[in-house]
Amino acid sequence: MSLAFGVSLLALAVMLGGLAALFRRRSEGAMSSIRTFALVGAASIALLHLLPEAFGEIGWLGLLAAATGFLAPAALERLLLGDAGAHRTPTTALAIGYAAVLAHQFGEGAAVASLSRVGQLTLPIVLALAAHTVPLAMVVAIQVLEVRAGANDKRAMSAALAGIALATVTGAFATRLVDAERFEAIEPWVLSAVAGLLLHALSHEAVASGPATSISRAGEAVGGLLGLVLATVGVDEEEWVQQIPPELRIAALVVLVGLILLRSYGPRRAAERPH
Repeated sequence: MSLAFGVSLLALAVMLGGLAALFRRRSEGAMSSIRTFALVGAASIALLHLLPEAFGEIGWLGLLAAATGFLAPAALERLLLGDAGAHRTPTTALAIGYAAVLAHQFGEGAAVASLSRVGQLTLPIVLALAAHTVPLAMVVAIQVLEVRAGANDKRAMSAALAGIALATVTGAFATRLVDAERFEAIEPWVLSAVAGLLLHALSHEAVASGPATSISRAGEAVGGLLGLVLATVGVDEEEWVQQIPPELRIAALVVLVGLILLRSYGPRRAAERPH
């Protein structure tokens, strides 16, 4: 996949987040399906594709880079979604959270560009990142609409979302400052860090949240299964997979499907949702 197309999909995800904010009362069911798709797709791609390849080059040291990729965006998201925001004025919380999201999207753009340079950028990876970007952009858009409630609230929201898309594009082009030879040397570290970036969604989406109807639960299950299908395309060609007996492969797949269904139809945790 070309870098331009991948970045375009991420920018489109930002726009979809804005639309979801405008029609948030009608889009709650669809958002839960998107979140499940992102969760399963991101985790599967990281564990089945990126980390095995990185570990084949640098061994278990790849865990250090993966931990960095996992913790950095999680820390940034806490500035936007964490409890600390409750003690700030709405305008201050919005400014700090928006800066965190800009940094987050800069990192996602850089990750996509890095994967493109090493020939690892695929549609499932971009879709997983884009699906995670939609709810993040939606949160920003909702906060802008609430803080700037009035005649110019939608214009302010559009400007904020444009800034997020621009941060993504800037991150993608920033990787061109590193020459090809040096970039090839750090390729396994980049793959590990991107895997951590994908896995960080697990920190707050492993257990489904909020009330659910039978339709929304079914949507989550379908979204999760689609994410698994996309992530497992071509995985049977991986060398490490071929060393696993077919029976164990089937058993592992059944377990993954079971976990997806458990998340969709199992107990749910309470969640604070934006108004």
